[in-house]
Amino acid sequence: MKLAVALLITVVLCSSLGADSAHDVVPSFLQTLLEGSAEQLYAGPISRYNVDDATRAALTALKQCIDGLSPQHVKALLALLKLLRAQA
Repeated sequence: MKLAVALLITVVLCSSLGADSAHDVVPSFLQTLLEGSAEQLYAGPISRYNVDDATRAALTALKQCIDGLSPQHVKALLALLKLLRAQA
């Protein structure tokens, strides 16, 4: 439940960046959360934004939760992300 809430908050926060920015950033951000490292997250999808220390700590905690998922769950979430990208 905590992970679902955290992912929902992440999507809402990314969407608040603006329609065009969010359209580009959200899928890449979510894919990096699922497959990449925290360093890749900061260097990639959100590198153009000023991320404060509290947000950085929250993202690191979120990444740790995601890293604790089973490989099957990560695979399922990646499949969902792929489906959403195809419909966009």
